[in-house]
Amino acid sequence: MHGQPPSASGNIDPPKNIAQHTPGTPPLYPNDLAATSFRLEPTNDESKYTPGLWSSGGSTAVSLSGIPTQEANTMPATLSRHFRANIDTTHTDIVLIICGFVGGLVDGLSFNAWGSFSSMQTGNTVFLALGASGQPSYPAYLWAKSLIAISVFIASNVFFIHMHRILNPRRRSTMIISFGIQTLALLATAVLIQLDVINPKPEDPRVPIEWMQVLPISLLSFQAGGQICASRILALDEIPTVVVTTLLCDLLVDPKLTAKFNLKRNRRIGAFLALFFGAMTAGGLYKSTGMASSIWLAMGLKLAITLGQ
Repeated sequence: MHGQPPSASGNIDPPKNIAQHTPGTPPLYPNDLAATSFRLEPTNDESKYTPGLWSSGGSTAVSLSGIPTQEANTMPATLSRHFRANIDTTHTDIVLIICGFVGGLVDGLSFNAWGSFSSMQTGNTVFLALGASGQPSYPAYLWAKSLIAISVFIASNVFFIHMHRILNPRRRSTMIISFGIQTLALLATAVLIQLDVINPKPEDPRVPIEWMQVLPISLLSFQAGGQICASRILALDEIPTVVVTTLLCDLLVDPKLTAKFNLKRNRRIGAFLALFFGAMTAGGLYKSTGMASSIWLAMGLKLAITLGQ
């Protein structure tokens, strides 16, 4: 017989490397067992995505076999990574300072032409409170325009806050949608003025209120809400873009006001100057080229921000 030799104990040892198997099934040898265990291991196909400027830390995705797939190098995949990534917040303060300039443009035109603010709701609140006592006498129903502007501004804040929460606050696509909506509101206002749907001449305080003015005021108030929400989402509260009072107070109470390097101080000064020069530019454009020019300029700046995300 050609069987295995007996062990020291006198018994015959069973084969060590052959797995138990049922009749009719070929035996599994070590190499087969290794291959089987490899195939049975749970796979994790969840891609580890780290937001970046253009890609997720690499230009390709890795397949289960460990070989880079060619699909990840396609243009749709690259664009998808680009728009799903969070924005780079390094220079977003510059963007918000530009928004402050837009706020000055919008309010400079809105108050000069229609006697109401679109961005700075402090003034509208005062007009609304005066309306309770029937003041001012002219124009009549100024409080109504102010009430509408405040209401639209509040609704705008609610809309943009929830939109950012649902879509991921700092995702590039979310920011593009946000500033795109603001741009469309400015575009619609400019078109209404350009087509003389809105009277291009300043309101006469001695005549009854023109209710069509409520439409551009509402559009401008709506886009202003998107600006201030963006400053909060980007954690740059020192650049509110639509208000000056708290900005100046925070600037002057800063214990490091005279320090050589103070980024927040610099941002506050830049935001104040941007809003001031924006309102001054609105006045100059109004005298030289007409009412619509300020809104067209504001729309162009918002469009540049949208496309530059």
